[in-house]
Amino acid sequence: MSEVAVEPRPETGARIVLSPTVSRFVLSRADVVLLYGPRREGKTTGAVAAILHHAERYPDAQPIKWAAVRDTWTNLNRTVMETLREGATRGWWDVEFTQQGTEAILNGGVARLYLLGMDRPADANRFQGLELGGVWIDEAAPAADLTSGVPVDVFAMAISCTSQPRCKPRLQITTNPPDEDSWVIQLPQQLARLGKAGLTVEIFNIPAGENPHISQEFRDRMRAGFEAAGRPDLVARLVEGQIGGLQMGAALVPPFSRLMHVAKGPLEVYQNLDMVRLWDSGAGDLHPACVFLQAAPKLGVNVLASCVAENLGVTEFIEEQVKPIQLKYGWSKPFTGTAFGRGGRGGFSFRDIGDPACLVPSGVSSQLTVAKTIAAMLGGSFEPGPQDWTSRREALLAGFAKAGKGDRPRFIQLDPDENEVLIKALGGRAHFPKDQATGRIVGSLEAAKRASGLYMHPVMALAYGLAVLFPAEELVRRPAWPERPKNPPKSWLGA
Repeated sequence: MSEVAVEPRPETGARIVLSPTVSRFVLSRADVVLLYGPRREGKTTGAVAAILHHAERYPDAQPIKWAAVRDTWTNLNRTVMETLREGATRGWWDVEFTQQGTEAILNGGVARLYLLGMDRPADANRFQGLELGGVWIDEAAPAADLTSGVPVDVFAMAISCTSQPRCKPRLQITTNPPDEDSWVIQLPQQLARLGKAGLTVEIFNIPAGENPHISQEFRDRMRAGFEAAGRPDLVARLVEGQIGGLQMGAALVPPFSRLMHVAKGPLEVYQNLDMVRLWDSGAGDLHPACVFLQAAPKLGVNVLASCVAENLGVTEFIEEQVKPIQLKYGWSKPFTGTAFGRGGRGGFSFRDIGDPACLVPSGVSSQLTVAKTIAAMLGGSFEPGPQDWTSRREALLAGFAKAGKGDRPRFIQLDPDENEVLIKALGGRAHFPKDQATGRIVGSLEAAKRASGLYMHPVMALAYGLAVLFPAEELVRRPAWPERPKNPPKSWLGA
């Protein structure tokens, strides 16, 4: 334990005693200070202590004006304002709520807090006209369906308003451990990359259990509750304090396991197997996707690489992502490079399978289709996968549930280096959402597409291919693969 440098209030003698990590957060002089850790580890109390300590540093600027921000007004009232009330009850500080509860004055006027809930995107405009000495964003990262988080635009607006004279601005963020793709995690790298603003950043991660005022019994109950709800992601983030993936609703492919399906190193490329490209057209939202794999009954499925676009047509997608992957690993005709793994020399035969929508003419021309664009730019011919969702989903589930042979953990293996988005999608980013009112999972394909966004497309591409190459009934019902034919095609790997 460590006592933070906030003087006790003379009238009460109460001193705020914080854990070592929270104390370092309070004392930091960086421009941007991030504090994250498990639930109930003192983040919100530490944020208020930091506001008071900041006021002590700059007495000539008092009252220091702050914006205290949360995702919604309701959550602001339940957490930030409740902490302010509780701290006053304990004698840590004085608080007076004014302007119908939308502002708070601390310790008789050393700091003034403007309480802002970001219920709507337009609420960010409430920063306009404010001349602030500090901004506090609480629970910036979404925590499981429970909050929506605070968008990065709010942080940008906050920077533009930190201009109060006679004090150095402080931007502080307190949050549960964010998702690995959250802007909170990306922020330090983005600021360092831009460099021009010269903003210094410090990050503090509270170890689980550092707050001695929270019992182990409470932590055990919290863990048991999340485990009973089938949310290991929340155990990792909210109980153990780890940065990790966010699983909202029900995973589209529950059998998927990073441990069992993601290879330990680059996958081997076989010269006597077809190189299969699987496609999702991304029709309607400009998110085309492509998955490269090789497959054979005696081997299984090796997912070598995958890519997905944001706001690109298929022509630009092929030029900017698909062709560079093929060039990088020498997957071309003829073979001109060294593939990762033990790939050899010689040409590949390509096979293109995917979304039947690839055969639908575009709005630009009755003659132009995604399939024709693929053929013109990459060669080969296009095979449509099944239209019905049931066949595709069953192929996904059966494929990822099937055991591998020999030292191969599972029938499907993904290369660890070239499938970042696909691995995250299979790990829960591609999911069926949960109805907030009833708590029930909405299990329709359209609901999954709306909830999953970008992550749905590479999974759909994979589903089309598996349904063609290995229909679910073959994976599940056959006790063993048939004997190798006398004259096997190149796409059949020997026993």
